[in-house]
Amino acid sequence: MLLSLLILEKVLDRQGSSGVTALADALGLPKARIHRHLGSLKNSGFLSQDAVTRSYEPGWRLLLLGQRIESRTGVVALARPIMARLRDEVGQSVVLSQLTEQGVTVTEVLPGGSPIDVVLSAGTQLGYNSSAQGKVALAFGIEEQVRAWSALPHERRTAHTITDPQRLHVELGKVHDQGWASGPEETFLGVNTIAAPVFSHGGALACTLGVVASIHYLPDPPDPHLVSALTTAAASLSGDLGYRADHAETTPVDVRASRSGAAT
Repeated sequence: MLLSLLILEKVLDRQGSSGVTALADALGLPKARIHRHLGSLKNSGFLSQDAVTRSYEPGWRLLLLGQRIESRTGVVALARPIMARLRDEVGQSVVLSQLTEQGVTVTEVLPGGSPIDVVLSAGTQLGYNSSAQGKVALAFGIEEQVRAWSALPHERRTAHTITDPQRLHVELGKVHDQGWASGPEETFLGVNTIAAPVFSHGGALACTLGVVASIHYLPDPPDPHLVSALTTAAASLSGDLGYRADHAETTPVDVRASRSGAAT
């Protein structure tokens, strides 16, 4: 376990990708031993390997781990004032959610104070196919993340949950094009959520920002003013994390092909 952590540390310390020989020299250990650990780290998603150079780089799982650590410190601190302004503007609950292997986890919640307030507890787990936050993750995550998430069983939380891969694929294309997602009664009956992506300085998806309310106050389609307030707040948080709008856009992965590949 310790050697695996030391290998990850060396990969993160080095500029660019790292080969077996370079890592073995840096750690003063035999190449064969390093190679065995690299294989395990690659198979578990902590490292990825370039198909041409055969060198190693941080994998999707390591990126997620970094995001989860960051979200508990810097991201949440930066998000709170932005979330408060958004809450005051729309009068509904605002949630910040981080990405995990099993779904999307609510990290920070600001209650809205409306007559019928919907408040999710921190730690609430949301599915990738059954929530607005999850659809944002699938639409804007990096390819390795999306393929792993797409292979998870599609859960049905309500009769409105999208479980059909074809329908979900069409929905994700819409989410990617418009820059936000809606999940009317897909997680809880009588509740809608709209969510938008928050990007880190490198252009990777860092977390999601969302507004949660009774379907009475947040119908589908939602009020354009509310959508504008959400996407503006998400863009503001992305900017605070160092993201620039001229970063290359992600391309949505075909979840139908991902699930088909996972099944073979």
